[in-house]
Amino acid sequence: MNILLVDDEPDIINCLTDCLELLGHQVDAAESGQQALATMLHRVPDLIISDIRMPEMDGIKLKQSIPDHIPFIFMSGHLDDERALQSTGINYRHFLVKPFKLAQLKASLKEVSDD
Repeated sequence: MNILLVDDEPDIINCLTDCLELLGHQVDAAESGQQALATMLHRVPDLIISDIRMPEMDGIKLKQSIPDHIPFIFMSGHLDDERALQSTGINYRHFLVKPFKLAQLKASLKEVSDD
């Protein structure tokens, strides 16, 4: 699976990229929502995993800017972000609270691939 990973923290990108590649996925990384959209001009991902809180364009605006058919996993280190996400009316199924365990990530990836 080709995954676009979006987070403004390089350490998170590096760690998750390593984990996802070990699981056999191809990973493109972006440090902002705008960079993610630019990356998508060259290759459309099978899945996007994005942090919610990022400068300039947050994960919610990113989700609103992409086609609905691309699966999306939100992640955040703030529990109140899920409440904020719910208030937007965005239809989402996957939300990971950082720090999360590899098993939680694998479960979300399996659910996405089963959809």
